[in-house]
Amino acid sequence: MKKPVILLIDDELKIRVSLSNLLDRAGYDVLLAASGHEGISLVEKNEVDLVLLDLVMPEMDGIAALKEILAIKPSLPVIILSGYGTIARAVEATKLGAFDFLEKPVESEKILISIGNALAKYRLEKEKAFLLRDALERYKMVGVSRAMQEIFSLIDSVAPTDSKVLITGESGSGKELIARAIHLRSHRAAGPFVVVNCAAVPEELIESELFGYEKGAFTGATEMKDGKFEQATGGTLFLDEVSDMSPRLQAKVLRALESEEIQRLGGKQTIKVDSRLICASNADLREAVKEKRFREDLYFRIGVIKIRVPPLRERKEDIPVLVDFYLRKFCDEKKIPPLKIHPAAMETLVNYYWPGNVRELKNLVEKAVVLSRSDIISKEDIAKFIEESSLEGQHSHASEAIRLREARAKAEKELVWSKLVANNWNYEKTAAELGISRATLFNKIKAYGLSRPRKN
Repeated sequence: MKKPVILLIDDELKIRVSLSNLLDRAGYDVLLAASGHEGISLVEKNEVDLVLLDLVMPEMDGIAALKEILAIKPSLPVIILSGYGTIARAVEATKLGAFDFLEKPVESEKILISIGNALAKYRLEKEKAFLLRDALERYKMVGVSRAMQEIFSLIDSVAPTDSKVLITGESGSGKELIARAIHLRSHRAAGPFVVVNCAAVPEELIESELFGYEKGAFTGATEMKDGKFEQATGGTLFLDEVSDMSPRLQAKVLRALESEEIQRLGGKQTIKVDSRLICASNADLREAVKEKRFREDLYFRIGVIKIRVPPLRERKEDIPVLVDFYLRKFCDEKKIPPLKIHPAAMETLVNYYWPGNVRELKNLVEKAVVLSRSDIISKEDIAKFIEESSLEGQHSHASEAIRLREARAKAEKELVWSKLVANNWNYEKTAAELGISRATLFNKIKAYGLSRPRKN
């Protein structure tokens, strides 16, 4: 394992020798500099993990040296060594970015503890930076079209802020990818990125999923659980398919956004939450507002910044770039020698309609990489994969839609029944609690074949 490298900058030979011996015994590699200029040169030419910097030196003092060192490597930990009468200047150095300051003569135990703490913090910051670079590469967005360049520019502008963002576009167009790009370029990048698909969670569960619940809040709540709003504190909460939220849930989400507080189901205490909200929808929320299916006040609250992702068929110039990107990606991941795609095959891809958008293209390229019998993917290969993709997509979307409708119908039937029973079949009260009209309630009772139990 590589030893940490510590640079000691001090004009006094006696101190350089004594501290160098101490650090060497403690298991560090040591670089020595007798002046600020010499120390800066060593920082530029070497992999340094920490700097011990004397505050009072001729020619260039510690403050000036500190500024130049941090200009070269802003995250490099610097510990100031301060003599008697220079404490005020040492405090100034910490305000400029020094990790710590120690008064001379320095106690061995104290300096080793400070070095250990500084190196631990530096390692953590480097790990975070590595994970961030890895995440940025994993969720990399590519595109040369004017529409995508405008989206990239918008991401760069909005990411450093905490403004709420509404992303619209067809399924598979990359809405979650844009949300992640905003998160990873924000000051919340080290925090969690929490995803909730409002269309995939049954109506009776979505509220507890978002806000959490206390033990005993309902049957089966055997312990307390944090909701997604709490889990996203310090990071980003991404609500996908927000158009599927019920009017009642929309009201609760609006209150949470306005107050920045939530209350768990069954709880009495309000909990402060600090998360950035990004929403997405493949439906036109403006139409939903006009049709009274989505609250206008919530629409304006979540849509401070709006990003529309065009479908792939509207930005055909991005298709060759995406194909090349996914070809390299999957060949690398699967340890397959680099593949090329025949111009006629690429033309077929460019002219295809892409109902599944980028998601469909990604899956198709992966299939081509895995199943190709040649180092050049042919037009015939692509035509076959497109046909299979279309058939699979039709079957998948159809069966998925059926399952979703059935699950929703079952959940809604159980909810209506439980409310009717709880309210002793008081239609007006039940309709009010469900947030629907009496006429709608009667239609649902009829549709689900519900009837009031006869009294014996």
